[in-house]
Amino acid sequence: MEQNRFKSPVVWAALVAQVLAVMVMVGMIGNDMSDAIKSLVMAALQILVLVGVLNNPTNQANF
Repeated sequence: MEQNRFKSPVVWAALVAQVLAVMVMVGMIGNDMSDAIKSLVMAALQILVLVGVLNNPTNQANF
């Protein structure tokens, strides 16, 4: 069974996480957060992006 990458929820989660990370980085959201919390949020978002990039929805045997 062939799965399209754009139908994968992991890819969409990574895309949303990257958009949110950029918005936090430029200050559109989270202006009132402390630097430590902002760093933790950015790290969590980047981990989601990394998982989405490394995911291969066309091959279920591998990540």
